[in-house]
This record gives sequence, C-alpha cells and structure tokens, in this order.
Amino acid sequence: MTTDSRVLQAPQILPNGATESPRAVPSRRLRLGRRHLWLVPGLVIAVYANAESAQHGLGLGVLLLFGIVPHLPVLLGIGQPHARGQMAVRAVPLFNVMHHPAPPLLLVGLAAAGVLSPFWLVGGLAWFSHIVVDRAFGDGLRTSDGWRRGGLP
Repeated sequence: MTTDSRVLQAPQILPNGATESPRAVPSRRLRLGRRHLWLVPGLVIAVYANAESAQHGLGLGVLLLFGIVPHLPVLLGIGQPHARGQMAVRAVPLFNVMHHPAPPLLLVGLAAAGVLSPFWLVGGLAWFSHIVVDRAFGDGLRTSDGWRRGGLP
C-alpha cells in the first residue's frame, strides 16, 4: 500500500551531461486507502444480518430488498440534466435520507427492543450494511447539488 499515487523515475542524463530531476508518473498499482477498511465492518454486518435472517426463517428476500432499495432514489434522476459523477438534484434529498445511518439504526434498535418484528431487524441490518459498504467504495451522502460529499455525516 502506498500513500502517494506517483512513482519516481530515475534521473535522466541529458546530452550536455546535466541530469534532469526525476519526474513522477502515475502508478498502475491498486491503491487501498483507509476508507476501504469500511469493507470489514460492512461485510461483518451483512453476515450477521444473513445469520439473523436464517435464524428467523426470513430468507434472502429481506436482505436483497433492504440492500437494493437505498439506491432506488437514483431513478428519480433519469432524464434530468446532470454531469458525469453528479446526481440529479431532485434525487439528492431522498438519496441522502436513504444513505444516512440513523434510519436503519433506528429500525435495528426498535426491533432489538421487541417493538418491531425480526423482519425489520434483518432489514435494518442489511440497510446499514449497504451504507457502510458504500462508504468503503467512496459513495455515500451527496451535496445539495448532487456531488459526492467527503467524510462521514
């Protein structure tokens, strides 16, 4: 793992005998950053959600439903003007709600307290896992004009 995306080349010797300072060229190696460490808890939560789903006989449907639904607000942006890498402005508010950790953690807390059924516990865990894994891939909350926001909420 390297913290710099550039690799230095050896100094070049010019025809007049002088040397040229080394220049940086982009590295072709896969770079992993600290944000990629979010994959570990994200996958652990997903495995735990799967175990809870199996224990309560809920199947994979709940996991798939709550794992995919957070990205459905993106469909609101179809046909809307936006740049590459930018989300359509009308999709941003719902997308941000679906990618904030508070709603799924509220579901998990209420289900763990027995107020809601195990369906909601498994769903909340799958949803939260989706959010954590998204953070590992650099996705997550958006600014009001649709660009990716850095850091955690």
